Amino acid sequence: MKFLIFLISRIPLEALRSVAALIGRLMYRLAPGYRERIKENLRRAGIYSEALARQVAEQQAIQGVEAPWVWGRGRHKVLELTRGEDKTIDLIDQAIRSGRSIIFLTPHIGCYEVAPMWVAERWLKGSDREFAVLYRIPRKSYLRNIVGQGRISENIVPASADLKGVRQIIRIMKHGGITGILPDQVPSNGEGLWVNFFGEPAYTMTFPMRLAKQFNAQVILARALREKGGWCIYCEPLDYQVTGDLLKDTAVMNQKLAETILKSPEQYLWSYNRYKCPQGVIKPTQNEKSS
Repeated sequence: MKFLIFLISRIPLEALRSVAALIGRLMYRLAPGYRERIKENLRRAGIYSEALARQVAEQQAIQGVEAPWVWGRGRHKVLELTRGEDKTIDLIDQAIRSGRSIIFLTPHIGCYEVAPMWVAERWLKGSDREFAVLYRIPRKSYLRNIVGQGRISENIVPASADLKGVRQIIRIMKHGGITGILPDQVPSNGEGLWVNFFGEPAYTMTFPMRLAKQFNAQVILARALREKGGWCIYCEPLDYQVTGDLLKDTAVMNQKLAETILKSPEQYLWSYNRYKCPQGVIKPTQNEKSS
């Protein structure tokens, strides 16, 4: 697997994207379950068109190969291809200078692997502040070390989505650190609440909002969108005072995530089964759904 990552990372980025886009088009055509999931989720969001669905399939295939390309190339090469818009730089400048802990909420959009590298290089290098990246441990054992090790870089600490990882995050946040979370993943039983996402109940993780309340952290919504030759980082403040009411806080989080996704819908992971019910979790009744 490591050798495969090495091979992928040797391919020029735009050539790799072109090949991946072709594979994405073939998957959309030949895999009916995959195709229907994309269409169904786009309809939930009220933005379905056949042209957009095909574009999503291409972009998702590109997303799938960009992560190993980033891991194999290393931080400095990736950063040569990464930039941030002016408003984003100003926002992070102010957040860093405040000394507060920061939580970046990044939906599965674009290439979310590059944003922590960019932030760590530009604002954390040479300091003792750390950026914890929460990640889901792969089920396949041969991927576990690769996924974790691939995210290690100066000032960046991969934190697995288990008790050990949570302890790492809390330690880092206590010292004014930063945490990056993909909050549109379906959490395990006991770690979420049923909250609307694009108008339909989705089991939603509460950890980001609990963490924000505990450390009075500044919450920033981030997108690392692919553009020709690389990526551009876009960030916006959550603009919401976390209350500690988890149902209300997670509802606001999901609404803001949806707004963020709709700014660049073609690069979002619409094939993900966001509305599945984890084992042991009770689905809301029809009355609860409509309330």
